[in-house]
Amino acid sequence: MIRTIRFSSLAAVVAIAAGCAASSGSPPSISPTAERSLDGLYRVDNSVLQFAEAKLDLDLSGYDAFMLGPVAVTYQKEPGVRTGASGDGNIALTERQMTTLKEVYLEEIEKALTEDGGYRLVTTPGPNVLRLDAYLLDLVMRVDIEATVGRSRAFTTSYGEVSMILELHDSESGQVLARVAERRDPTRNPNGMVEISRTFVRADVTRMFRNWAQTLRERLDAVRAANLSGGGA
Repeated sequence: MIRTIRFSSLAAVVAIAAGCAASSGSPPSISPTAERSLDGLYRVDNSVLQFAEAKLDLDLSGYDAFMLGPVAVTYQKEPGVRTGASGDGNIALTERQMTTLKEVYLEEIEKALTEDGGYRLVTTPGPNVLRLDAYLLDLVMRVDIEATVGRSRAFTTSYGEVSMILELHDSESGQVLARVAERRDPTRNPNGMVEISRTFVRADVTRMFRNWAQTLRERLDAVRAANLSGGGA
């Protein structure tokens, strides 16, 4: 069924993926005839993000606060086993490393949302509250950071990679409003060797999370601006 979309709603959806033109030169867009996901979202084409989808009638103008839940993490393959002479496979994070990973991800999201007079953070649902669900999925760890401590210097071309996913929900109804995702390797120099150390790896991972969280904030601001300027046209 083809739906009629108000201009302001379409502008808001496109704003999720806007920011600069896609590599193809085509502007971000969403088709009202596009296939809908099981939870009612539509894919945004020509996005600078690797993946973005949203409700056609998305309107964030009434929201000014966020609830943040715990971060969910999954591995791409069963960790703890190294395969092949090159040591490829998936190395399990220690309990401390896993806790730190989740904490740093959530901290960067909190900073991005609240800085420069941004959004309020709350702990209970409300009519003006969005719930943000954060995921780190298909985690791959290629280096054993703990094993390098105390050794002579060690280097790698890649620490690993992970899919960062953020979902926006109405906090009262639980309805999903938008979803964005990217898969990244935090290694600062993917075309060369980098030194492995706790300090360097944490700095690179933090930088990756910070850039991702700031992109989220920019898109949220753009969506709200599109809602407010579109009016009822």
